[in-house]
Amino acid sequence: MTSPIKIAATITATQLAEAIGCDLEAVAAILESRGEPHGPEEVIAGEVAVRVADALGIKVTIEPRDLALEYLYAHEAMGDPPKPGGRAGALVDGVLGDLDGLDARIEAVSEHWSVSRMPIIDRNILRIALHELETDPTIPTGVAIAEAVRLASTFSTERSASFVNGVLSSLAREVRDN
Repeated sequence: MTSPIKIAATITATQLAEAIGCDLEAVAAILESRGEPHGPEEVIAGEVAVRVADALGIKVTIEPRDLALEYLYAHEAMGDPPKPGGRAGALVDGVLGDLDGLDARIEAVSEHWSVSRMPIIDRNILRIALHELETDPTIPTGVAIAEAVRLASTFSTERSASFVNGVLSSLAREVRDN
């Protein structure tokens, strides 16, 4: 049995078709039949994408970092949403369990930026990546940074991606002997 394909928490119909190796028309037809946005560049939620892939006989899962980021954003902005399970839940627990420490280390390398002034998305991306760098030596430094940059590019701004890359590069030099 093959492993499920990991997808982002938000994805376009075109990106979903490419990720699962299916024809865009097939993906769009299923989306349309379910009353979902179905244009090539229409953004669909991860849960919808999982159901579409399932209808095509393909198993997909949402990337745990994406789920952790969604939770942390909602937790900070709106209260206590249901916490994700699995690896995403472990990331959330790790971040929330060391929130003050993570923020202090991020702030120490963020020139002219306090963590409280950073956009919610950016600070939570940094927290997730720093937590991974500090606690999971099986994740290569480059992967942790690249995934954080991907999250910033997907959910924040292009400038945020550059900022996240710079902060994490500095942190990685301190946290890991790279």
